[in-house]
Amino acid sequence: MHLPPEGEQIGLSRRELERELNWMLRSLPEEPKALVKLLSQTVLTLIDKNNTRIAQALAAREQPGRHEDS
Repeated sequence: MHLPPEGEQIGLSRRELERELNWMLRSLPEEPKALVKLLSQTVLTLIDKNNTRIAQALAAREQPGRHEDS
């Protein structure tokens, strides 16, 4: 996984979020309750995926011995 330099975006990009969202909403249920459930699950999944990406980037930056010149 490529990590951006410090000070740059570390979570999912807007394009990545949109791609994930489009995939998760590829077929919408007819029933309103099922649609609400799907949308809720979609939001939580996107947040989880973004948090995972952020945690990975931060952990990589905190590795001992890693040094960048400023």
